Amino acid sequence: MMIISFAWTTPALLAGQKTVTRRNWSDRHARLFHAGDHVAAWDRSPHLHGKQVAVIELTHDPYKSEELPHEDWSREGFDYLTQNGLTTPDQVWGEWLSEGVGHLWVVRFRLVEEVAA
Repeated sequence: MMIISFAWTTPALLAGQKTVTRRNWSDRHARLFHAGDHVAAWDRSPHLHGKQVAVIELTHDPYKSEELPHEDWSREGFDYLTQNGLTTPDQVWGEWLSEGVGHLWVVRFRLVEEVAA
């Protein structure tokens, strides 16, 4: 099973408040993922001693887009993280707005299940 690590956005993922992520993947790597795929969600990369925390299902094929819809603030889990005092993702969002997001792959998904520790 393919994996995606969520690092500091893991709490939003597990709360069901994160349904999109943006990735700086190579085109070759992105083409390995498809709508309907089940993907292992990790709290950080395995080489950093992460662990699987959930299974997600991709709802769309990954795609590149210059657009950064306002509603993706919430879909990225940023509302949840901010409201719960877990992090302030304003800098990330600001960088995306100023630098553009056309080089990032947009990955939309739904949480299928949490994986017990």
